[in-house]
Amino acid sequence: MAKNTIEEIEALFHPQHIAAFGVSATAGKLGNLLLQSFIDLGFEGELIPIHPTASEIMGLKAYPNLDAYGNSIDLAIISLHPSKVFDAIKECVEKEAKGIVVFSSGFSEQGAEGKKLEEEIVEYARSRGTRIIGPNCMGLYSPASRIAFFPGLPSETTGEVGFISQSGSLSVNLAFDAALKGIFFSKMISVGNSADLTLTDFLEYLGEDPQTKIIACYVEGIKDGQRFVKVAREVSKKKPIIIWKVGETAGGKRAAHSHTGSMGGDSVIWNIITNQAGIISVQNLNELINHIAAFSHPYLPKGNRVVILSGPGGPAVSSADACEKGGLTLAPITDETKLALAQILPEYGTSVGNPVDLSLTSALNPALHYQAGEIVGKDPNVDMLLFFISVIPKSVIKGLLKMQEQMKKPIAIVCPIDLLVSWEGNIARHIKTLFNSLDPKKGAEYLQKLNQNGISVYLTEQDAVKALAALWKYQHFLQQL
Repeated sequence: MAKNTIEEIEALFHPQHIAAFGVSATAGKLGNLLLQSFIDLGFEGELIPIHPTASEIMGLKAYPNLDAYGNSIDLAIISLHPSKVFDAIKECVEKEAKGIVVFSSGFSEQGAEGKKLEEEIVEYARSRGTRIIGPNCMGLYSPASRIAFFPGLPSETTGEVGFISQSGSLSVNLAFDAALKGIFFSKMISVGNSADLTLTDFLEYLGEDPQTKIIACYVEGIKDGQRFVKVAREVSKKKPIIIWKVGETAGGKRAAHSHTGSMGGDSVIWNIITNQAGIISVQNLNELINHIAAFSHPYLPKGNRVVILSGPGGPAVSSADACEKGGLTLAPITDETKLALAQILPEYGTSVGNPVDLSLTSALNPALHYQAGEIVGKDPNVDMLLFFISVIPKSVIKGLLKMQEQMKKPIAIVCPIDLLVSWEGNIARHIKTLFNSLDPKKGAEYLQKLNQNGISVYLTEQDAVKALAALWKYQHFLQQL
């Protein structure tokens, strides 16, 4: 992609004057929802509602058209019937819009006639220096720039994750769900039909974006396959790319084509592409969030050797199975490490092998988790640590963070009942679930701090192992380079 295209995309994330077509003086219109998104995020520029008759919409001065407004604009959001979109785009181009988000659907995903109209719109806008996002998309979200595509999106925290999606609703779901796990975004882009700016364009842009350290994508189909592989391979050298690819089955391909006009690909071909380009592939939204959490820090393993530390015995066995099935090996810990472990663990009901059995004593003495972790973390044969902890009290969080300052190795915690003990006191009184917490913001803050220090939390050992294996796969890709 030419440098000027990267500059054009960058400009779209810093508008000062945004026009909104398809808003209404009465509530309930999709255009109002998009306009409310900017208001909720505290957009500091000028919002310009366009309506044929209303003089005011949502407390903002409205205009019948952009000629009546009189000034140039930077960005436009269009939520109109597809038959009216072209006329609105002509208005925007005349006012020197740098970009236009076409929220409206009814284009290439609907057949030949819609595709022809889509192509005419893009040709017209591109020939006059205006870029199109969409059609059939939500648009842009950037907390730092105070622009958004849905009301109530997280605004207080700017993260380091960039997300590109061919589904707008999934982008919204991810933003909210990830926030509960302490994951926040630098930028989100809902590309829809990608008639002009494509997923590959935004991938290359995020590869150069200093605010973005991790790139995640939801993909239904790739239009420019060879260029995508080339760009992804170059970006992967600098930043991990995590992709949830759908549309690989016959039913999925039909659904993808009717959704955004994308053609899904064969799963075998996709696996070859991911290996060549260093892409981390996931299968669902949960895995996407889990893998983002795992990559939210600079610590990559030197190898695939894992040590398991658990109080209950059963989970230790199932964790060992998960590691072997996931391409990881149990680390052969040294005799020196075993001797050090024996000095802190109870004499009976424990084991200093791998898995390390902390016994049920660890429930009464949670300090055993990070004390044992500090010992095995120093072992030169250990590349990663996997803990099984039923609840995570303040003392364990602080102990693990202190331990990680010296160790700097990836750590996965399996917390099967998805509980995090609050910072305040008594375990019996202050257990709060991560998803139904009385104070979800505080839970998210704890998880964010853990993620940023190479400690991620999972519901199951299978989830944890997949994430650790992804770290090793990416490190192996970099080593092969």
